[in-house]
Amino acid sequence: MKIKSMLRISSVILVVVVLTVSLSACRLPASTGPDEAASEEYPVPGTEQPSNVDVAATATVQAGQVDTGGGGESNQPVAVTETPEPVAPTNTPMPYVQPTAGIPTSHTLKYGEFPFCIARRFDVDQYELLAINGLGLNSRTYVGMTLKIPQTGNHFDGDPALKAHPTEYKVKAGDTLEIIACKFGNVSPDMIALQNNLEAPYTLTVGQKLVIP
Repeated sequence: MKIKSMLRISSVILVVVVLTVSLSACRLPASTGPDEAASEEYPVPGTEQPSNVDVAATATVQAGQVDTGGGGESNQPVAVTETPEPVAPTNTPMPYVQPTAGIPTSHTLKYGEFPFCIARRFDVDQYELLAINGLGLNSRTYVGMTLKIPQTGNHFDGDPALKAHPTEYKVKAGDTLEIIACKFGNVSPDMIALQNNLEAPYTLTVGQKLVIP
C-alpha cells in the first residue's frame, strides 16, 4: 500500500512539474518573427526620414515635370520677363542748314581782313553777314574774330571785285596775301599762293610780282 501511495504521489508531482514547465515555456517570448524584425530593420513606408540622395532625386524629378496640357498645374518654374516700355526721345534735333557749295560756314579774320572783304571773297550778302554776327556798319572787328558765313545763297550786293583781274601785282611794304586778296575783293589768298607757287609760311618781298588770278 505504501508503494502505491508513493507512486501516486510521484505521478502527481511529475504532472505538476510538467505543467509548470509547460506554463513557463508559454510565458517566454517567442522567437522574433519576420514582421517584428522588419519593423526594426526597415521603417514602415511614410514614416522614415528621406536621405540626401532621396531628396536630390525627388528635386530632379520635380524639375523635369512639364505641363502636358492636361489642365493640371505644372511644377516647372516659369521665368518672368519684363518688356521695357519704349521711352520717348527728349532731345529735339536742331534744324540743319545745308552749307552752300564752296562756301565755308565760318571764317576767322586775319591781319588786314574785314567783314566786307570776306563777303566779297565768298560772294555772300554783306548785310546778312553783318546781321548773323551781330555787327553794324560801324562795328569794330579784330584779328582772330570768327565770323559766321551766311548760307542763304544770296550774292554780294554790288560788284564783288574791287579791282579787275586777272592781272599782275607788285608787292608793297606791309603787304600780306590776305591784304592783297582784300584789295581785289573776290580773290582768296590761297588762290594767289597757288597761282604763284608759294609755300607756307608765305614770305613776300617789296617789288615782288604776283599773278592775281
